[in-house]
Amino acid sequence: MMDRLRKHIPQIGRNRVPERPAPGEVACEDCGLDPMCSILDYADEQSNVPEGVLLRRRHVARGETIFLKDDPFRSVFAVKSGSFKTYIPKASGVDQVVGFHVIGELVGIEGLSGQRYPYTARALQDSSVCELRLESLSKSGREREELQQGIIKMLSAEVAFNHQLITALIHQSADQRLAGFLLSLTKRLHTRGMRQIEFQIGMSRSDIGSYLGLASETVSRVLTRFQKQGLIQLRHKRLQILDADGLSEVAEH
Repeated sequence: MMDRLRKHIPQIGRNRVPERPAPGEVACEDCGLDPMCSILDYADEQSNVPEGVLLRRRHVARGETIFLKDDPFRSVFAVKSGSFKTYIPKASGVDQVVGFHVIGELVGIEGLSGQRYPYTARALQDSSVCELRLESLSKSGREREELQQGIIKMLSAEVAFNHQLITALIHQSADQRLAGFLLSLTKRLHTRGMRQIEFQIGMSRSDIGSYLGLASETVSRVLTRFQKQGLIQLRHKRLQILDADGLSEVAEH
């Protein structure tokens, strides 16, 4: 499946300067892949890194998967634009959502330990990714120790991110969980350089409910209440936080 997908991926070879981010894209310096891209000197025309190590800006249509659960691990993906959900398919047909990934965040790095992806990753909206093929890093011409340090730095940032995320979402009531989730989502986007006050979110209420352990009806009811209280505005999957302090009050109490 990965080979089928890769035939559509535009490859950026050596001696080419990465383009500036288009509207809605994360800048390279704000991306989770930056520790490795810096080592590979992709911004340097003299980097001499062969083609196929980093595949840039591949378009992923809404609903398309970039890998399936238990696929052999080959690459780490960074969300250049758009968003993804990761989930574990269930025999019952009701998938368990285990994460959402917004621009600049890494997808699939957990597969490094067991050499298989532990979940399926699907685009929530029209998106794009950069793919770092870890299996090809040995061809980059960089010292092994330098590459290992880059991988460790990527993993360290991911562990720190997951710790912050879990801390933000450990709440009791439905209102607390949802408030913490919305605040975490906007904070993550701000961290990646997205400073606008309104964001496109592709996840459905049922996906949010699966992730937070809530019924989709409960998610809808709480979101409606938040809007009536003037905390948020959510229209056609566009989210605007109107009262961050008010949401924080809900999340913490």
